[in-house]
Amino acid sequence: MDINKITDLNTNDSVSQQAIAGSSFDFPGFLMKILRYWYLFLLAIIIALGLAYLKNKSWTPTYKTATTILLEDNRSGVQSNSTSNYSYTVYTNRINNQMVMYSSYDFISKTVDQLNLTNEIYTKEQFKNNILFKNNILYKNSPVAIAGNYVTDGAYGLEFKINGVDENLYEISFIGNEEIPAFRQQGKYGETTQHALFFLEIQKTNFFIKPDYEVYFRFFSKEDLIGLYSGRLSSRILIEGSSVIEVSITGKVAQRDIDFLNLLNEQFFRENLERKNEMADRSIQFIDRQISIIKDSIDSSESKLNTYQQSSGLYSQDQSANLTKVLDDLEQKKNDIRLRKEYLKYLSRYQSNPVNELLTDPSAFQISSPQLSAYIEQYNMLALEMRTLGSSSPIYSKNLKTMEDLRYSIRDAIKAMNSVIALEEKDITQRYNKAYNELSNLPQQERELLTHERDFKINDNYYTYLLQKRTESQLQKASNIPDNLIIDKPRVVGVINGGEMRNTYMLYLLIGLLIPLIYIACKEYLFKFTVQSREDVERITKLPLIGTIEHSKKKEQMVVLTHPRSSFTESFRSLRSRMEYLVGKVDPVSMLVTSTEPQDGKTFVALNLASIYQIDNKKVIIVDFDMYHPALSKSIGLDANKGLSDYLNGEADLDEVIVTTDCGFDVLPAGSIPPNPSELIRTPKSKEIVKLLYAQYDYVLLDGGPVGLVSDTYQLAQLVDIVLFVVRNEKTNKNFLKYTVKELREDGIDNMAVVYNDVKSKGRYGNKKYAGKNNYYQKHKDYYYNE
Repeated sequence: MDINKITDLNTNDSVSQQAIAGSSFDFPGFLMKILRYWYLFLLAIIIALGLAYLKNKSWTPTYKTATTILLEDNRSGVQSNSTSNYSYTVYTNRINNQMVMYSSYDFISKTVDQLNLTNEIYTKEQFKNNILFKNNILYKNSPVAIAGNYVTDGAYGLEFKINGVDENLYEISFIGNEEIPAFRQQGKYGETTQHALFFLEIQKTNFFIKPDYEVYFRFFSKEDLIGLYSGRLSSRILIEGSSVIEVSITGKVAQRDIDFLNLLNEQFFRENLERKNEMADRSIQFIDRQISIIKDSIDSSESKLNTYQQSSGLYSQDQSANLTKVLDDLEQKKNDIRLRKEYLKYLSRYQSNPVNELLTDPSAFQISSPQLSAYIEQYNMLALEMRTLGSSSPIYSKNLKTMEDLRYSIRDAIKAMNSVIALEEKDITQRYNKAYNELSNLPQQERELLTHERDFKINDNYYTYLLQKRTESQLQKASNIPDNLIIDKPRVVGVINGGEMRNTYMLYLLIGLLIPLIYIACKEYLFKFTVQSREDVERITKLPLIGTIEHSKKKEQMVVLTHPRSSFTESFRSLRSRMEYLVGKVDPVSMLVTSTEPQDGKTFVALNLASIYQIDNKKVIIVDFDMYHPALSKSIGLDANKGLSDYLNGEADLDEVIVTTDCGFDVLPAGSIPPNPSELIRTPKSKEIVKLLYAQYDYVLLDGGPVGLVSDTYQLAQLVDIVLFVVRNEKTNKNFLKYTVKELREDGIDNMAVVYNDVKSKGRYGNKKYAGKNNYYQKHKDYYYNE
């Protein structure tokens, strides 16, 4: 067979051209199928939009409530005398730490306690006999208020119903579940109603209008409330580089969220003020301990001074006034150093305490060290945060490591400060000793009196100095205000699910379109395991499709003989013409008609093709080579005792087994079914008989067995000019066809062409134009039909 002619033949067919070009999917054909099922799309769209409407009936707006806060506006001392990178890190960490504290479990827990929201009252908006409903929460506008004096753990989360009976009575009911039976119980407004699940009191509110109301309620545990709010709370820095944060919460009850944020702000500011007061309290406690220590020294030095004055009779002296003033000034400086050294000892001792211990700011004791102040401030922020974290938190271990690093930094800063204080103390001590040595020029009694006075004055001055410092700390505590500032009070800033209704319509519409598409794909493609169209044949076989045989409703096998001018006969004429072009000659021609499996119509095609040739007065013979299940004789009503098997066995001559029929062509029946048909076909006599018939007839048609099931058909394919591979519409299995053609190609059989059989006159390529109702043939019936 000429391959160039195969290409030319397919080039003239636009559909075949599309298949060979590699189109794996027929979009125009699929579009035609979609249009055929238009009513499914219309129905699906109507149902989808209806369901979307019902879904949107339950839509409730979700509000975003937000407040903006300026965190720690007073940052003086943090950045001075420190590198910019370090200052920025401390500043950033402080902001982040406060954001964590703001949304911490402890803060939310305290806020929930103040909110006093232990239950939720709501109504149900029903649609068409409980088909659809949504809950409308009654916050501060409920006709009744519920106070739960005692609630068991089993009552949390359950839905209870309250029905007003009259002006004085109400009824509580529960539908029951697997653990708790249903119940109904009446109660009186303002009195405690007792049940195994709860003790509660229900009171009327200003919204109590009519007695026959119906509301629902459920109890919340504290953990439920904390989870309810912490899961919806979020915070962010409003502008990069600033200390302004936005704290927001989303929910369906805007006023309740506003109240929560207001209380959360109050709690946060209260905690901030308490933290500052705690720092002042620690300073006062430290000073009080120093006062208690110096008090004994004052009493002892005062007693000694009084005793000496009484025994010596000396009570005052004026010679050492200037010298005393110098010593007093130096003593004051020594007191400052003494207090700073005591503070650093305190700091060294307490900075290794548990994580919840706060450290006093060194600036309160005239220690000017911005770096040490920054370390302590960061340490205190982490200590406060650790109070709100559990040991299982992933931040807990991270903060522990950070605090340990800060302890090392604080110890190093303390050593540096001790070195500076030591140098200052050495200088003052030298100046003090020099001034004190000048006292040796005074008389002995005056020197002794001055010594007693100096001892008393040193202790008294230090005591006075401590009292002054305590007063300063108390004044500082009294004047403390929170560092933070509310910029915007909590308010509703928007509805975050405003487009949800539109999205619901779009989603349901998309689903409504997809369902018919999936149905069509499954019905027409996915669950169709048999050949459905010319495209399937051409895509699977990659062979020239030289004929399309339409479906025949006639009962007879040889429709061509009985209806020579029908459209069915025209399809065989077209097959004949294409095959002549493909083979390259008119006659003689030998051909093998086969298929992948039985019932594909190979015998039917062979008989009608023989009829087409005999109409042209050609000498034709059909040989039944299907010795497993011969059907040729039965199809034409031939009763032959001998046939091909008898000839191949040597039991009959060729003239004895050839039968001349009334159909106008000869038939060589299969004969008796042999026990070894495959071996008979493979004998040299098979090749010999084909040559003999080829010399005597114009057309030799071999009706072979299904090539997908019978291997000896391969032998026959090598003896003929062309192999006609019959594929039956909606019958031939796609995978089996693909595998069979692949095997034939691998075995070197390339003289094949496909006949597409039993094509119904529907669909885009079903010859509807020429074979359907009001078609071309029907309009020209007088010319084409001879019945």
